[in-house]
Amino acid sequence: MPTLNEAAAESIELEQVGREIAILWPTFKGLYNEFQKSAKKVNIANVTQAAGTTRSAWRETMITQGASGISVGTGDGSALGSGTGSQTASFAMAPIWAFNVTQYTRLAELATNGAERAVESFTKTEIKRSIKQFYNGIEGLMNGDGSGAFDQIPANAVITTGGSGNTTAVIQGIQCAAAFVDQQVVQIFPSEGGTSRGNATISFVSVVEQKLNFSTALPSGTTQGDYIMVAGASGAVGSSVLGIPYWNTNGNVGTKGGLTMANYPDRLSTPVINLGGAQITPSVAQRAFVLLTRALGDDAEELDKGVWYGKPEQVATIAAQWYSTLITQNSEGRDGAQFDRARSGVAKEFGDRPFIYSNTAKAGRADLLFPENWALGELCPVGLYDFGGGNTVMPVPDTSGTAGATYLTAKMFVYEWGGQVCNRIPRHGLFVTNAGTIQI
Repeated sequence: MPTLNEAAAESIELEQVGREIAILWPTFKGLYNEFQKSAKKVNIANVTQAAGTTRSAWRETMITQGASGISVGTGDGSALGSGTGSQTASFAMAPIWAFNVTQYTRLAELATNGAERAVESFTKTEIKRSIKQFYNGIEGLMNGDGSGAFDQIPANAVITTGGSGNTTAVIQGIQCAAAFVDQQVVQIFPSEGGTSRGNATISFVSVVEQKLNFSTALPSGTTQGDYIMVAGASGAVGSSVLGIPYWNTNGNVGTKGGLTMANYPDRLSTPVINLGGAQITPSVAQRAFVLLTRALGDDAEELDKGVWYGKPEQVATIAAQWYSTLITQNSEGRDGAQFDRARSGVAKEFGDRPFIYSNTAKAGRADLLFPENWALGELCPVGLYDFGGGNTVMPVPDTSGTAGATYLTAKMFVYEWGGQVCNRIPRHGLFVTNAGTIQI
């Protein structure tokens, strides 16, 4: 006769499901938040043409050359000369339209509708989750050099290209994995301005391990030194969102905002401190001050302003130097235990300036930004795309080509943003490059 054991009775047992759904992927938008809070907001239009002449959507004007220099004379009828005047130029920029699409089936909507069916209305809360990933993508572009590249595959990265239909394609050793999100389609370029090798789809992003897992094989030829770019980008520098590394460059080679840098020696160049692999130390703040006095002038109000921006590793490195120089106090910890010199967090400032960190920032780099000199131009703010008549959710057409096909039993919504970023005064700022960090 059958025994009444647990297996025999489990069909009448109740399931207990947690009321909170764990989210296993992180998102980042520290730089985006800072620009929204501190940068100048500008409403911009799209690029237009009139009589065959292209009109830039957004211009920022500057005085590139001073008016006149000093001379001496007798004052007794000596010639004054004809004199000179200030010279001006303008950056010209165009907005970039970015979007992400979320799709869900009718059955998924029905099966999770109401507390008696599911922990949450999954399709409704998916709108909140999708916007976080969208912000993450914008953040990645704002940390880019204007080509649409989220990151470059380092020379020491380990690449497993995978096979057809294989899910084992991996790039291990990415320096800025936080710039990517799960299920993102990316392009692989051998060089900026080159020809795309093809697309690949990321399955899982591991920011802790700095690793990208792919659900598709990597394009043929993918290798170290290649650029991983946003889908739809042309790959040319200046064709995408003009991020911090685009504006904060040192030298007189290339263009910036449509201006040839060689025509304005030093005026469009950002001061730099190259540490050659050494860590940021307190003296870097003083070195930065000296360079800023040269760039801004001895009495500039901006000398007391500005914020540092970089990866958390840089802030942790600064904190580690504090520990190494700290004198142990002659006191004990709680209950007679040894004094605790560690702190739960890291310094919020460096050199008396706020330090804003984000995992999407470029590795080995820290930028001293003057937010009031940065402008965030928007053609349209972040929001749900209107398909027409106020409808932000639409059915998905059946594109299979099957005879009589109309729509799938699925719906979709889209987040959009149209905008651009500008540093109106590139020489008013500074960046540190090749900065080493503590072992993480």
